[in-house]
Amino acid sequence: MERQTMIMVRSGVLAVGLSFIMYWIAASSTLFIVPLLFFAPRFQSTRWALLPVGAVALLLTGYQMIGFGGVLIDGSVIGALTVGLFMPISLLAGAGIWIGLQGRGMLVKLLAGSLFAALFGMGLVLWLSGGSQSALATEDLYRQMVRVMVPSLLEGQLPLGMDETMLFETVVTVLKLGFLPIFIGQFGLSVMISELLIHRAEWSFQDRMTQWTLPENSVWVFLGSWTIVLVTLLVDMTIVESVAWNIALSCTLLYMVQGISILAALVRRRNPGATATRIFVLSFLLVLLPGVNVIPLLALPLLGVSETWIGYRKKA
Repeated sequence: MERQTMIMVRSGVLAVGLSFIMYWIAASSTLFIVPLLFFAPRFQSTRWALLPVGAVALLLTGYQMIGFGGVLIDGSVIGALTVGLFMPISLLAGAGIWIGLQGRGMLVKLLAGSLFAALFGMGLVLWLSGGSQSALATEDLYRQMVRVMVPSLLEGQLPLGMDETMLFETVVTVLKLGFLPIFIGQFGLSVMISELLIHRAEWSFQDRMTQWTLPENSVWVFLGSWTIVLVTLLVDMTIVESVAWNIALSCTLLYMVQGISILAALVRRRNPGATATRIFVLSFLLVLLPGVNVIPLLALPLLGVSETWIGYRKKA
């Protein structure tokens, strides 16, 4: 067997094995596509690099079906399985698209990789909002799961003024209005980690991280989607509301990343020894820090949006 073939076989086995193990471990399950993205450049062609993605998709689907045992004939269980597979299958589809578009720009690959999740998620929203028997049965099954899990997860202490029904409705609303930015956040983080690992020895990649930007016309999508969100607060339009919120929050997330990139560029101009990676990590930690995160959650997207009119990196 040729050396290159051996490298591809070993890379494929490692990618599939590590990916499945990371998915199985709860703490790392959201990042399980990182090995697939990291090992992809070691394959001679895109077609071969996609094989581990397909293998993991089959393994995860089989794993989930085995977990449900012999109750798959129940409509509610099939519905729950479909909803439960939304994120892992969407992440795998995104990884496959990212690998398949090798050579294209990062933004193009990110948006293309998110297209499957957008269509899959919107399909689930339409189905669950339709009021069919299977949709209602699935909703009832998840309601029972929340009722069982809440006491152990929250130690019997619900947030002030909330009961189990209100908590369930809140979770459903958040997922309905924000499934796409949640996906983009997980997918984008996995991509960032894999790219940092792949280009860990390239100092030029740090410079590229400081040049990340959205096209200027993106600001109209940002402003238009938030305008429609305001309209849906006055007029009841369930599907339009879901589409508008998902687009608006996704644009805000992308502009937040642009804001971090601007911040990294400004810091590196004054201190060339500072790495863009460190600035990105610190910014993400601030966003996740309760109590403090309100400021970066507002300031970073506004910084990114305002670059449409103010050339921060040109003046830096």
